[in-house]
Amino acid sequence: MIHGGGHMTLSRKAIRPAQTSFLLQNGLLPVSIDYRLCPEVNLIDGPIADTLDAYKWITTSLPKLARTKGILVDPERVVVIGWSSGGQLAMTTAWTTKSAGMKPPLAILSFYGPTDFESGDLDARRAEEYPERTMKMKNIINALPKKPLTQYDGNGTDNTGMGWVRPGDPRSELVLSLFKEGNGLPLLLNGLPRASNEQDSFEEDSEDSDSSDNDSEDEGDDIGTWLRAPDAERVAAISPLAQLRRGNYTVPTFIIHGTKDEIVPYHTAAAFVDALRAAGVEGQLLTVQGARHIHDVALKPDTKRWDETVAPGYEFLLQHLKR
Repeated sequence: MIHGGGHMTLSRKAIRPAQTSFLLQNGLLPVSIDYRLCPEVNLIDGPIADTLDAYKWITTSLPKLARTKGILVDPERVVVIGWSSGGQLAMTTAWTTKSAGMKPPLAILSFYGPTDFESGDLDARRAEEYPERTMKMKNIINALPKKPLTQYDGNGTDNTGMGWVRPGDPRSELVLSLFKEGNGLPLLLNGLPRASNEQDSFEEDSEDSDSSDNDSEDEGDDIGTWLRAPDAERVAAISPLAQLRRGNYTVPTFIIHGTKDEIVPYHTAAAFVDALRAAGVEGQLLTVQGARHIHDVALKPDTKRWDETVAPGYEFLLQHLKR
């Protein structure tokens, strides 16, 4: 189980208790993971690598550990679930496992995760209902730790939707930049910049000036370099759609996505499922009419909304585990 948070925030605590209980009741052992957060480490070397390491641990070490507690874990029957950016991380196991010479998961369930990093859809300005960032980029960088974190919880959970995005908080400001300024790929793939003069920090700017001036002020220094577009191969390395087109994505996948998603456009999920089917890979899309980005947090089994918008995804996983 892989949490969201824009690859920059939250922790393994930010999953869905009702969904965890549902898995236990159906004979599955839920494992929620932490991973190193961006931008202190880039997405490939941090979250994606750590997700693969967690998968390796689950299929090699966990069965032995569980056996000492009287629990039998079948390492051949693994499925992966993720929410938002965690959905994308879940999907990366479809190809990273193969590259590592491992058996991929039997199925993947993604709740409103991004799938296409090449079309520019995720670089477009969106999330208009959320505030602009208020901090200069240099000041954000100076406020971040020098070493990677594996958790940044804010209020501890994401049960208030996007309530953990708080203006004035450096990591939240980066998430706002990702949503609104077309900085997503550089923020995630280029890693944290360091001052070119090898000092511990950049010279800070006044934070009371308008943030719209940031881009021009940052040009020509290490910040400007950091925010340059990464090369195409690095983008393809994180993109489920790119890996599908290259024949590297063959895992049955179920996507749950709202039509009013303000963070990850709904049409990208629909296009990915169409591409799965065209490639001969089993893919299903559960369209949640009128739903925004985070719509499943408070839902519980045996309710109408659960049955309509969550249960089909878990039934998909259970069917593949029984095959």
